[in-house]
Amino acid sequence: MNLYHEFVGRRIRMLVERDDAIKLVPFANLDLSDSFFDSLRTAYNGAEFDRWFQKKALSNENTWVVLNHDEKIQAMLYLKKEDGKDDDVTPPLTGKRLKIGTFKVDFSHHTSVGKRLLAIALRAFAKSSCEYAYVTMFEADNTESLRKMLSQYGFTCIAKKNSTVGSEDVWIKRRPSADEIGSYSSFPFVMPRTGQDYVLSIWPKYHVRMFGDVSLRSEKDIPVPDTTSINTIEKTYLSKSPMVSNMRLGDRVVIYRTSDGQSSARYRSVVSSVRTVMEVKNLSCFYDKNEFLSYVKGRSVFSQDELENFWTSQRFPWVMSLLFNFPLNRYPTRGELLDRGLIPEGRLACTPISGKTFRKIIELGGVDEGYIVD
Repeated sequence: MNLYHEFVGRRIRMLVERDDAIKLVPFANLDLSDSFFDSLRTAYNGAEFDRWFQKKALSNENTWVVLNHDEKIQAMLYLKKEDGKDDDVTPPLTGKRLKIGTFKVDFSHHTSVGKRLLAIALRAFAKSSCEYAYVTMFEADNTESLRKMLSQYGFTCIAKKNSTVGSEDVWIKRRPSADEIGSYSSFPFVMPRTGQDYVLSIWPKYHVRMFGDVSLRSEKDIPVPDTTSINTIEKTYLSKSPMVSNMRLGDRVVIYRTSDGQSSARYRSVVSSVRTVMEVKNLSCFYDKNEFLSYVKGRSVFSQDELENFWTSQRFPWVMSLLFNFPLNRYPTRGELLDRGLIPEGRLACTPISGKTFRKIIELGGVDEGYIVD
């Protein structure tokens, strides 16, 4: 089965249904003369790159891309499963692995779309049977940002790959151990042995701004904008719940989107995704408004006016930094959770839950077991 269909399953249909900047498309649908490919031709010998591309097109393979309004490519991600021994690498690569075959974002594209593409790749890795994921690249000025991002999210340069176009560095990421504390390097995996679990409620108007990879039926007609706050893996959110002060690095958070008011909350409130706590701050920790705004910049779903108001009113004093590990495959409603005794009656804000309850919720949400490291 094609890797993409194996990875995204029903999520492919969601991407088609929603107007998303990131799309999964056949190679055959792309224009090989697009200037986006010029640097790849330069790096990989023009004729050789063209033959590779045409082979993928003839094989009906797919790739993730970001297209602008003129249908020009802004970014691309290609994934491929491999097995066996690769003697072109020193030391050789062996075993089942996921190759991030092409991973490029145009310099002119100034959002953090590269992080969302990396999240797509690493979620595919988590759901695969592969032992590790890897990417090859030349050490050059135009790969510096990518190398920094890969290092932050757990990749290590461990080998060299020799080819007709020169020597490339080989960066790999392995699955974390069960005792590791959730962090950037362990993304997107969760380790239920450590830390505490919570259910955190988020209003619909903020939920739709936060998750490009969550497609609730009630939100399917809302376009997914190509913005930094949508694309980044790390999000900031503000809450007034005192319980937030108890959160620690590595704690897990199940996102509960409150009702959109179209009918009873029993049917319209749902859990949608899982995150990991990276940091919690109180507004009093910031020297002034500018320091606060700098901290949340590029990671917040709130508008400038909303952030200004939060700072002035101090009504939502807790600032959470959360990694967006993965969306659920289905979105259990409040009624389902209540009927199974997984959440308490009454209004939810930030509610601690047991590890057993956390596992039941993600099981109910159809989460692939590959995300869980025991």
